[in-house]
Amino acid sequence: MWQQRVVQGKGDLVVLKYLLDSNIISEPSKPEPNRNVIQLLKENSDFSAISTVSYFEMMHGILIMPDGKRKKRLMSYLNEAVVPFYPFLAYDFDAALVNAKILAQLESVGRPIPFGDSQIASIALSKGLILVTRNVKDFISICDCFPLRIENWFDGAF
Repeated sequence: MWQQRVVQGKGDLVVLKYLLDSNIISEPSKPEPNRNVIQLLKENSDFSAISTVSYFEMMHGILIMPDGKRKKRLMSYLNEAVVPFYPFLAYDFDAALVNAKILAQLESVGRPIPFGDSQIASIALSKGLILVTRNVKDFISICDCFPLRIENWFDGAF
């Protein structure tokens, strides 16, 4: 059973269940988005949050794009369809402690992972949330050592 996490949303208290990775939150902006992801986003948006790390990844990706229609469309999507509707969870003290443990453990067994991935996982773990990502393989080594729960809404593997 998932642990309830209550946070202050955009004006209301929200009970969270999911932490959405950037590949999930960016899916609706694609010309032909995955139907399963779209359906699950609709069903679970009230129970979902985004990490500030994923926000950074998305914003950074947009900012380094050449100026043009695509950059403008993605910036609008992020600012108008994402930011106003999801609570954002920061990489805080608790997440930093969890992340230090994750990285120390994985480095000790010769399985280092990118810092951004470990930050996202540590936010999910410290808040008791299920991480929703398409990139399950990027987080599987964490699952081997810590109770990180992952769902892939692209293939329905929960």
